[in-house]
Formats: sequence, structure tokens, C-alpha cells
Amino acid sequence: MTLALHTLAALAVVLAVARPTRRAAILVGQPPVIGEIVLGLVIVPLLTTAAGSDVVDTLLPTDVTNHLHTLGLVGLALYLTGVGHSARPRRDEVSLRSYGWLLGGSLLPGLLAGALLALWVDLRGAPGERGTAPTAALLLLLAAAFAVTAVPVLARILTDRGLVDSTPGRLSLLVAVGIDALTWLILTAALATAAGGGGQLVRAVVAIAGGAVTAVLLRRLLGRAAVDRLCARRPVVAAILLGALAVGAALATERAGLTAIFGAVMVGLAVPRDGEHGPRTKAVETVERYGLLLVPVFFVTTGLQISTDGSDGFSWLTLALVLLLATAAKLGGGYAGARAARLPTGTALRFGVLMNTRGLTEIAVLQAGLSVGILSSGLFLSLVLMALVTTAATGPLLSYADLRHPDTGIPPRSTSEELSHDNA
Repeated sequence: MTLALHTLAALAVVLAVARPTRRAAILVGQPPVIGEIVLGLVIVPLLTTAAGSDVVDTLLPTDVTNHLHTLGLVGLALYLTGVGHSARPRRDEVSLRSYGWLLGGSLLPGLLAGALLALWVDLRGAPGERGTAPTAALLLLLAAAFAVTAVPVLARILTDRGLVDSTPGRLSLLVAVGIDALTWLILTAALATAAGGGGQLVRAVVAIAGGAVTAVLLRRLLGRAAVDRLCARRPVVAAILLGALAVGAALATERAGLTAIFGAVMVGLAVPRDGEHGPRTKAVETVERYGLLLVPVFFVTTGLQISTDGSDGFSWLTLALVLLLATAAKLGGGYAGARAARLPTGTALRFGVLMNTRGLTEIAVLQAGLSVGILSSGLFLSLVLMALVTTAATGPLLSYADLRHPDTGIPPRSTSEELSHDNA
């Protein structure tokens, strides 16, 4: 009982403190989620400096932070179910071939940039800059780190800026989910290479295939008339069942070696659309609304679990190269892919900017690499700084795109028809 009360008290404090940090982020022209990320990253160092490590351990023991993180994960799963439901492109918005251009442009340059950085670090041979794992593990990890787009942070930025129902919003989130699944596989391969085993990689591949099949079957089930009647007559029950399904899917994919994000978004994509005021849509909106209340807990507690102590092997030259490669790969690659898919210039620019959002997903990938010796603390610090800089740049770059191309982000009918006809 004491642990439960301690967790509830900590939850109340986190939610209370997160509110002014979101406002502070807005005041400096950043999305509110940036304030939540920074809070999670700095709260422990600040408390340790002010009160000492013993006080921090008393206020935030491991059991409490673990319970808080679970609550945050539940909120994230509920929130992403709603976002995933909104992310499905409109029928005339983009063809499968165009989606391939978007995915390729957002993924392949990032993989190449990570490989180039791995070769740079390996050939340069600077003291302390390289970890202890084999070169293949370093190459795979950096490829995953440069390719990833942070789905949770991206979703929050889309919500904060009202872009969830825009063309760049829907497409960027859908592409980011695909990239997230693929890069998690690459990360698993990197960790398996470092450890000398591949069983976890096989489980992750099976989880992706099984998740896709399950989503198709679930969509057919949820499309039945009986489900429609349940949602209309018992909206609270429908929302609870949908929320339980989303959390269960998130935990299942996480246990299988993937990210919980994959399972939650698949559930959202599986729910059929039934109009703005349809009973299924209302159930999804209820789930998303309650999830949004707990999402700040996820960002803060994830930040609490991340350590950037130590800077052995840090190089300003490597940091500059990391920032250059990361921005060129994701922003430039995403823009090029969107233009190849024949999206308008303004939409393509917004899409590239959104794909450059990394956030805590990136840092979680890096933390995994640091924990098994693939990264040195100095290279880890350079990559963490890159993640924070590219994420913080999303807001200003979107504002720049709005200034240069003040359209809604939704291509006109003629453009959509041309897209579908061209790629048929």
C-alpha cells in the first residue's frame, strides 16, 4: 500500500511539474513535448546536485519509477491508438508506389548515413571514441540510430500543431511506424551481433509478421454490425475494451522484442472508420483522450531512465559530422522521397522536417548500444545531442515551411488524382 501511495504521489508531482515545462517550451517557440523531454533528462541531475543521491533514491526509488513508466506506457498505447486511427491515408491521397518512395526516402539515406559514421569512427581510430563490440554491431546500431523517427514525439508534435489530419501528418506518422518496426529489427540484430546470438531477432521478425496478420483479422472483426451496435449502445464499455486491447497489443509486441508502439498503432489502424461522429470513432477518441493525460509521464520517466554520464572519446568534429549526416539523411531524404511521390513542395518540406524528429526513441536505441559496449560514452553523448538538436529544430523548421509555403498541407484534388493515376 505504501508503494501505491508513493507512486500516486510521484505521479501527481510529475503531472504538476510537466505543465509549466510545456508552457516554457511554448514560450521559446518549441512544441510542448520538448519541455517534457528536457524535464525527464534534467530532473535527476538537478535533484542530485541540490539534495544528494540519497535523497533522490528516497524520493524516486526504482520500484516507483518502474510503476510510473508502466503508467506512462499505458497512456502512450491509448494515445497512439487514436493517432494510428487518424493516420491512415485517404483513399485518393497516396498510392502504394508513392508510399514506397516516402518510406525509401525516409529510411535508406538514414541507413547509409549511419554506415558512413561507423566507417568514420572505425577508420579514424580516435582514442576512446569506439566501443568494444565488433564493427558489424557498430554499423548496424548506427544505421538504426540514423534511420529512426520517434513516433511518440512526432505524434505529440502533430497534435500540438493541429497536423494530425493533414497530408504530411498522416503520411509522416504512417511511414514513421514502418521505419520504427524496421529499425527495431536492425537494433535487435546489432545487439545479437554484439552478444553472439540471433534468437531475439527471429522473435522480432515473427512479431512483425504476426502483428500485420492480426491487424487484418482484427479489422474484419471490428467491422461487424454487432461491434457497431455495441459501440452505439455501450460507448463506455466499447472504449474500455478497445483500451484493454491496445494496451495488451503494446505489451505483447514489447515482450516479443519490438517496441510497444507497433502494437498500439496496429490496433488504431485496424479500427474501421465510420465517419466523424460514428460510434467506433467516438470510442477511439475517448481512448485517445485518456491516453493523452498520461503521455507526459511516459516522456518524463523515459528521460529518468536515460543517463548521459561521462564523455570519454567525445569529439566536436564527430559531433559536427553527426549533425550534418543526420539532418541531410532524414530531412533531405524525406523531402526527396516525397517529391518523388509527387507531393507538392510545401507538403514534401513538412514531411521531411517531421521525419527528422528523433526524440526519446532515438535515445533509447543509443542507450541499448551503450549498455552492451557498442558505443563509447563520448560517441553516445554526440548522438544524444544530435537527437535533442534535430527534435528541437522540428518546430522552427515547420514554422519556416508555413512561412514559405502557407498551404494546408493537403494537396488539391487534381494533384491527388494525378498521383493515383500516375502510380496505378
